[in-house]
Amino acid sequence: MRGLELINTPGYYYSTAYFLAALIVIATNRKRSDRGSRTGIHVVSFAAIVGFMALTDGVRQAWFLLCMAVSVSLILFYIYVCCDFKLTEAGYYCARAFIMGEFAASLCWQIYFYQVKISPKAVDTTMGRCIQLGIVYLLIFWAIYWLERYFQKDVENVNVNRRELITVIIMSAAVFTVSNLSYLNQNVLFSSRFAGEMFTIRTLVDLSGMAMLYAYHIQVRELQMKFEVDTLQNILEMQYKNYQLSQESIDIVNQKYHDLKHQIALLKAEANSEKSARYLEQMEQEIKSYEAQNKTGNKVLDAVLTSKSLYCQNKGIGLTYVADGTLLNFIAEMDISALFGNVLDNAIESVEKLEKPEKRLIHLYVVQQKNFLRIKVENYCEEEITFKNGLPQTTKEDKRFHGFGMKSIQSTVRKYGGSVTAGIQDNWFELRILIPLKRSGK
Repeated sequence: MRGLELINTPGYYYSTAYFLAALIVIATNRKRSDRGSRTGIHVVSFAAIVGFMALTDGVRQAWFLLCMAVSVSLILFYIYVCCDFKLTEAGYYCARAFIMGEFAASLCWQIYFYQVKISPKAVDTTMGRCIQLGIVYLLIFWAIYWLERYFQKDVENVNVNRRELITVIIMSAAVFTVSNLSYLNQNVLFSSRFAGEMFTIRTLVDLSGMAMLYAYHIQVRELQMKFEVDTLQNILEMQYKNYQLSQESIDIVNQKYHDLKHQIALLKAEANSEKSARYLEQMEQEIKSYEAQNKTGNKVLDAVLTSKSLYCQNKGIGLTYVADGTLLNFIAEMDISALFGNVLDNAIESVEKLEKPEKRLIHLYVVQQKNFLRIKVENYCEEEITFKNGLPQTTKEDKRFHGFGMKSIQSTVRKYGGSVTAGIQDNWFELRILIPLKRSGK
């Protein structure tokens, strides 16, 4: 291989790199389709990307940008079809995958170029080039894969809006333009006429672009993590304030009932007819029935249940429960109010969508199962729910601002070493929580 052939990187170097970069994005993010159907998509996408770039390899400069736009569109389509992304998210990850592919192909070809200069006979063959490409790509994409996995550790997926998409597109376009300037025009300020310098400029610019995109990705990720932490803390505080307000209201009502109980006792003593005495006794029994309600053994749970029960009564929702509140004594008050407030709010929100009142049913259980605190909430549900890792996903379109109730539940349960799972069967949604009781000394 000589002269111009050595300067121009073969199209299959880039097409293979683009495909592998997109494959890593797919492997490290939430999937849209099942494994079986994805296999066919992988094969078709590989053939489309590699085939198109093979057909357009060495195309005239006037058609170069159009061909690149088609190649990027193929990468975008591949990611969008395989990943559970909105179009903005697919575009964001496509731009990052494109620069990853640019860097991998550029570095691989630069290494090959210098190997040819040192020992032409050793690598200047089809077999030698394929072996070199396989080794270099294996190392590069293995490193990229673990970087991507690392960034998924705390935030599973970065939610992307239009501003963030436009930012990465501008970054990627700038990197691509500067890195390929020498191929488009060798007489401008940041270009070169020499192959070695051209490769060095391209590789370093692509590497800098990757670093810049990763830095931006980290910033977006940290801002999202901060947003989630702040939102979960706000939910925690909001539920606790709701509990405090409920407790104040309950205390006032209890005081009034306590006074009324004594007043009834006095009226009974002074009653001068059997009918009046029976009426007063009936009132006394109703008061005792009220006093027996929502007495689980934990004042926080009592307040939450009383508040939610009153709301459910007004909305025509049947809320029943079997709860041993003494099992919750090792959990902080704020966590109890947040946990049960969110659990019941989610169930209430679900059954409120049902038109028939007889289907608006919620059952709550707080019991001990061996050495575990077992919390189970059931509610009738007719909507289709998507589950991931045993937990329901929000059905609302803008996932950035929804689904925090379930995240708050999961965060609170994990704080005490517990686990949360959910499922639906015969139109009954069930949320199950298990927390070890060893922390309470049991």
